[in-house]
Amino acid sequence: MNLNHFLKSDREKAQRLYESMQFLVFELLAKSIKDGDFEECISLAGSIADHCRDLKKMQHPEKVVELHEIASEFSKRGLDVKAVKQPTRRVH
Repeated sequence: MNLNHFLKSDREKAQRLYESMQFLVFELLAKSIKDGDFEECISLAGSIADHCRDLKKMQHPEKVVELHEIASEFSKRGLDVKAVKQPTRRVH
């Protein structure tokens, strides 16, 4: 997993979620499948899906992360940085 796709403040949590998901899949789910415990498989699959949703919410393109980090540095130096949207054009 590429942690560069996560804000610095989210990287530790993303790493923990990823490691937890790997444990769920490779240890617990594999054992449940082998044991034929399909109720547990369903439960684990739900947990895995939740982890994936959380990671997806936290993940950003690398350029967005870089811009956020640059804006944070400016903010630390006392400069107010805000996102500016391009004005919308009115059609008459």
